[in-house]
Formats: sequence, structure tokens, C-alpha cells
Amino acid sequence: MKFKQYQDIHEFAKENEELINEKEWLNNLMVGNINYGLENGTVEGWLMARVENNEKTELIMLLRRPWHLLLYSPTDNESDELYKFAAEAVYQVDKDVPGVNAEKLIANKFAKYYCEAAGKNFKLHTPMRILVVKEMIPFNLKEDVTFREAEEKDKEALIKFIQDFHTEALHEEWPYEKGNEYFYNHINNGYYVLEHNGKIVSQVVAARKMPKGIGIGGVYTPKEERGKGYAFNVVYRATKEQFDKGAEYCVLFTDDKNPISNHVYEKIGYKRMVDVEDLDFIEKE
Repeated sequence: MKFKQYQDIHEFAKENEELINEKEWLNNLMVGNINYGLENGTVEGWLMARVENNEKTELIMLLRRPWHLLLYSPTDNESDELYKFAAEAVYQVDKDVPGVNAEKLIANKFAKYYCEAAGKNFKLHTPMRILVVKEMIPFNLKEDVTFREAEEKDKEALIKFIQDFHTEALHEEWPYEKGNEYFYNHINNGYYVLEHNGKIVSQVVAARKMPKGIGIGGVYTPKEERGKGYAFNVVYRATKEQFDKGAEYCVLFTDDKNPISNHVYEKIGYKRMVDVEDLDFIEKE
């Protein structure tokens, strides 16, 4: 096997995008990061690599800090041999990988071998499920709410939503500055809110554009407004809007341990595809 590392995002994209896009719904985070790198021209601190064997690409890897290393095997290779080789090769060029995010089995295999090389442990940060919808289930929505794009006037309310979302869903504390950055990164790219009696009661973001589909994320309803169907309403409308704009499918991540949110999305037509785990690499005690 051969480990190939890239320094140029354009070269990485040219050699790997076609394979990545074969399952763009699975690789929506990777696609989003590649697009960001190509648009901004900076990949400082990134790790971009692949493992080749017998003229086949067995594994593609992308790390954009501060997030975790993303993995994808175009050949669906789940062998210990591959992930041991990949983990040890990655450790040789980057001894401070913060974690890994991938399909459950391969994430755990890579984590095991990387942590053995690094003398670290790993722990589960977030268990996730990828859901995809290609055809929506018809539904008559309540008309006592207003669905619209987020505006500048919404900033303070939505920064609080963003902070609370990351605390609850991703177990991450976000300072005001990060929430402010998130708001401006998304306000012109599909940031939607649902209002009831003039108050914002739910939000959703059309976060990642792919060749054929759209990634839906950032779904949040404040605790005092839950149980009223707002999350279903806002995600349904945002999903329909993406289809109306030409998307062939929508994809989202949901908490694998939250049957309520999973049921909400299934009522729209989202179907379970794969389970994913986000793993932190931590120092041994």
C-alpha cells in the first residue's frame, strides 16, 4: 500500500472529487470542506491524503482543523490492514490529529490504530445517523406560522440559537464570536427561520451544496417552543425549497440516540442510510 499526501487543495480535488462524489450524500462534510478550500485558497493546518493499493484508491482522508479527520473508502474496504496502515502513516505526518469522523466501523478501526501509535485513548463525542430524502411525503402544514429567510435583524436571536444548538447537539461551547461568524457564513446561503406571532420559534440551515444535493443542518427549536411541531414545519419547508430549486436530494445528520428527532425527519420522507461516529482522541490518564 502507498500513502499519498497532498499540499495543494486543487490537486487533491482533481484526483479525488470524482470518487468522493460517487457517494456525495455520505461525503457531504468532505465535499463542503473541499469547496471551502477551493473558494478561499487556504488549507493551512489541513491534512489531505489517500491510500492506494494495486492502482486503486482504497481510502481518502481530509482533516480541516479544528474539526476531525474525515475518512471515505471508495472500495468499501473495512480491513484492519488498511486502517492500521493509514493510521500509522497519518501519525508519521501529523502527531496531533484531534479525532476522526466516519462510518461507525471504520472510525473505530482508525481510532484504535492511531491511538496505539500516539499513546492516546479515544472516546465517543457524538453518535450520528445520516438521513437522506429523495421524495417528500405530502403533508398539510399549519398556516399560523411564517417561514422566511433569516435577516440581519435576526442576528442576536439566532446567535443564541446557534450557541444553544452546539451545546445541546454537539456538546460544544461556542462563544459569541463563533456564533456571529456562523451567522454571517450562512445568512446569504440558505438560513431559514419559522415565526409564530412575530417570534422566531425554530431555525434550519441549508449548509452544504453538492453537485446533486443539499446538506440540511443547524435545526434548532428553543426548549420552551418544543412539542408544537415547529421543527417538522421548518425542516419540511426548507427541504421543499431545496427541491424546488433543483436539488435531487437533501441529506442531514441527526442524533442517533434521539428517537423524537429521527421520527420527525422520517415523517418528511428522510430515510436512514448509515450510522456515523465522531470520536475524540484524548490523552491517557
